[in-house]
Amino acid sequence: MVPATAMLLNQLPVWVAATLATWLVCWLVVSPVSCHEVPACTRHLKTYPGSWHVISCAMLLTMVMYEVMSLIATYMGAQHTQSLIPHLKSKCLPTFLLALMFGVLASAERLFSRADWTVAHVMPSPDGLTPVGRPVYTLQYMEWGINVPILLILAGYCSMGRPLQEISRPLVVTNIYVILCWAATATESAVLKWLLIAVSFAMYGWASYDMLGWCVAFERSAPMDLPARSIRPMLSSGLVLHLLLYGVVYVASTVGFISAHLERKSFFALTFGSKLAYSAAFVFIRADEYHKTLTDVLRKVSVSNVAMVSILRGSFDIILPCVLDAGGRCKLPSTHSGDMTKLEKVLGCPIAGANLKDLLAGDQDRADFSSYVRNVVRQADCPQSFNEATLSTQGSWTCKADAMPPIAQVLHSKMQCKVASGTRLDATIHLSVVPRSALSFGKERQLVAAIQFTTPTMNEAKETDVGVVGFESFQAKKSVSSGGSTQPTSDTRSNSGIVANLADLNKLGMPGMLESSEEKTNEDSASHYYGASMTDETMSHLAAFTKQDNFGRFSQAAFDARVVGVWEGTVNKALGGYRQRIEFSHDCIHANITVMGKTLEACFRMDCSKDPCHLDIEVIPAGSSCPPPAIPYIFKFEGDCLVLCGPGTSNLQRPRNFDGIGLCVMERADPCGVPMSLRHSKAPSKASELEPDPEFSRNTTEATEAPESSAQRTFNKNMPKKELDMPKRAKADMLGLMEWIEDILVACSDFGVLSPRAFA
Repeated sequence: MVPATAMLLNQLPVWVAATLATWLVCWLVVSPVSCHEVPACTRHLKTYPGSWHVISCAMLLTMVMYEVMSLIATYMGAQHTQSLIPHLKSKCLPTFLLALMFGVLASAERLFSRADWTVAHVMPSPDGLTPVGRPVYTLQYMEWGINVPILLILAGYCSMGRPLQEISRPLVVTNIYVILCWAATATESAVLKWLLIAVSFAMYGWASYDMLGWCVAFERSAPMDLPARSIRPMLSSGLVLHLLLYGVVYVASTVGFISAHLERKSFFALTFGSKLAYSAAFVFIRADEYHKTLTDVLRKVSVSNVAMVSILRGSFDIILPCVLDAGGRCKLPSTHSGDMTKLEKVLGCPIAGANLKDLLAGDQDRADFSSYVRNVVRQADCPQSFNEATLSTQGSWTCKADAMPPIAQVLHSKMQCKVASGTRLDATIHLSVVPRSALSFGKERQLVAAIQFTTPTMNEAKETDVGVVGFESFQAKKSVSSGGSTQPTSDTRSNSGIVANLADLNKLGMPGMLESSEEKTNEDSASHYYGASMTDETMSHLAAFTKQDNFGRFSQAAFDARVVGVWEGTVNKALGGYRQRIEFSHDCIHANITVMGKTLEACFRMDCSKDPCHLDIEVIPAGSSCPPPAIPYIFKFEGDCLVLCGPGTSNLQRPRNFDGIGLCVMERADPCGVPMSLRHSKAPSKASELEPDPEFSRNTTEATEAPESSAQRTFNKNMPKKELDMPKRAKADMLGLMEWIEDILVACSDFGVLSPRAFA
């Protein structure tokens, strides 16, 4: 608003000087006679009903109060909004001009309500067309000299954004011909009267041409999505038509076609109606601008958030929102959000509404998590944590260099997997507190949890570096500013397992991302994981990414998490009778297949909505960008065993029954290859109800005391996991699974990657 106000103040003296100079010259030329000095003119003023103007004055004062309150609210709101949205333009000028216009008109109406307060002069009749003693309402022309320029500024500058230099000429010309029209009615010379009227209408045409030029330039340059785009040019073109109606009434009064009372009533209706029309138009414009600005900001911020979530999903397996209640419980949403469905598949239990701490494996892990949560909240409550950290609203995620948010710390823990009883999954947990705002202050804490599962090999490397809980205790009194971001200080005795930034995430591994997909239409043939080669030529544009999605799309297919883990079995004696080992990864995508001492990487996809369940495995030979086709299987669980059945011929057709030479019964094994039976999980120890913690109870509301969900009650009451209804192990020969190995070797030999002697 400051530049606009400065330009307006620079032009204002020119407009005022031109208007006052014209008034002075015309006043000296015509030497008007006051209406109160002529009895006939005084009778006209006293017989005019002033009650209309009293009512209109009251209505206009109400409009003034509305615009003044809107001006105050707009100004105060813009101060806070512009600190977050620097490019947001202030909308105070139109509101101020409307308030000023209604105030001037209300003052004029109050003066018109009393005959002795009305500023009027006698209209001479040099041409004999008007009766002697007819009044000229000078006060009306004075009001026009103030409010008509305001209408021009609102129509041209505030509405259509035309430069003030374009507004200046028609504004000054309009004020001059309005004063000339007054002088024509007050002069005693008939020649001068009609000369001034002719000049006034010529100047009206000149000003109207410029005003219509605003509309043409606006239609040519204004963006199509501009708020209230169709209404804005109507203010200028409508004002041209409105001034023409003024001219019609004026000419009718100068030639005596209408009486003085009808003239005054006509001018009152036109003046009052134009002001209300402009006010209504700007109500629509401001409302549309507000909603458009809000929509654009939310869209840009949401795009920024989606981009950040995409990056986080490339670094973490699970991204979840959660709420910290007064008892220090990180409660997950009661409805599925984020990666909750994926986490349920991995853990094998419902987690909606559950406490994140109850998903951890042991008492020590839960105790460490409680300390970790307390530490995270202390860091977020530090005054310098989020004071100046704001996101850009331009669609890009960025903060000021000296106002970056604090770094989220990491906790190394284990999570309980109920698919295989007793199995514990190594995981790293990152918690980040959503900063409070004026709207969220006093409510429960909103947090974002990022979880990454690590493999045993990575876990061993991690344990060599981290001996204790992997986060540093946050002490507000030790906080120092480093590089513009507030971080806790650490001494030589501090733990060294803190992940400082994304560059250190290689310590934790880089898991795959889940991607949605359409289901495969051909049920009897295998899916192709990466059918298109990923060379520089094929990956040179974004459309190439769509070619490698065929296998990665599996989130819509039914998945059985019991398959995750290591399985071993013996193939049919006719095919060699050797042992084979398949390790299905926790990311539900990758697998490792070990045959005859050789280990190959693979990808797998399953669909349990089919009967029998489908499983596609594609081996990825090292050094090849075009892998062989996936091998289609059917599978089922019998007791503690995984029953696999592959194609019995080389045409890679999916079998329909569990028989033939492709049948193999596999047992679960530990990572070292020793077979073991499934162990039934022991019932977790009874968790006591948490009392509200004073540290977490600050600024919380009744919303945190909502009844617990069914999943939360399950964890708190320690209900044992129901045993899965599965048939007993069938008596079957240990049949082999050599057919797919032969197909792989034949396919790989075509690419020169492997030879049939590779496994000899």
